[in-house]
Amino acid sequence: MADTPVPPLRVNKLVVAYLVVVHALAASAFFLPVPSYALPMAVCVYVALGLGTTVGLHRLICHHAFECPRWVEYTLVTLAMLTGQGSPLLWAATHRIHHAHADAHGDVHSPQRSFFYAHLGWIIDDGSTGSEDWKTWCRDIVGHRYYHWLLRYRLVPQLVTVVVLGLVLGWKALPACFLLPMVCWMQSTYLVNSACHVPLLGVRPQSTRDQSTNVWWVSVLALGEGWHNNHHAYPASARHGWKWWQWDPGWIFIRLLEQLGLAWDVRVPTRRENEAPTT
Repeated sequence: MADTPVPPLRVNKLVVAYLVVVHALAASAFFLPVPSYALPMAVCVYVALGLGTTVGLHRLICHHAFECPRWVEYTLVTLAMLTGQGSPLLWAATHRIHHAHADAHGDVHSPQRSFFYAHLGWIIDDGSTGSEDWKTWCRDIVGHRYYHWLLRYRLVPQLVTVVVLGLVLGWKALPACFLLPMVCWMQSTYLVNSACHVPLLGVRPQSTRDQSTNVWWVSVLALGEGWHNNHHAYPASARHGWKWWQWDPGWIFIRLLEQLGLAWDVRVPTRRENEAPTT
């Protein structure tokens, strides 16, 4: 990838403006009155957004690591959409392209180009992804009308939530209770693309063909997503933290769904696959 000519960055000014605005509004939480319930609510919002992303978008939609009722799927996906991400069709296409070309030419986001590009640059670069990539990479989920609706109205779930919370809690409480945990979760997921592909920042127990790395502190922040080398070794696994000490709230939540009869066909690596290096 390093020997391939790097195309120029095609900055999407609207995306940049959106990111600047939401981060600025989130930062305003440190200058506005903070209600007593702000911290517990912010934690709940962070965890809800996180589970929607890691369980709904990632492990369920992208990798079919388990099955669940349609209403559970849509609930998880809608929670993930509260961060203003694109339709699950676009999200899944980007992630599947990443797995197909991880840290090689064609990877959507890799530190091989630069740490900044992997973390944030690809999001503001119109040249990083194609608006119709989902037609090639997501044929298994194109039947969801809701996901097609989100292609056009991606910000509606977020805007509705902001308006409702603003009216209920008060506009001054909104940054601390929703916007700050939202941008914190966004940055945590960005770290999976950047920090978790820098071997110096973690460990690589599995010999995958890419530079994916297990970074424990990213797993703490990203609810288990930081066990990224494990994930690249066995992408279809619903469990990313393979050892008992590997913090993986996403897996705990899937196990809870399974015990409630709301998840089935849960896929995990066998013990032999767990312990064997992958090439």
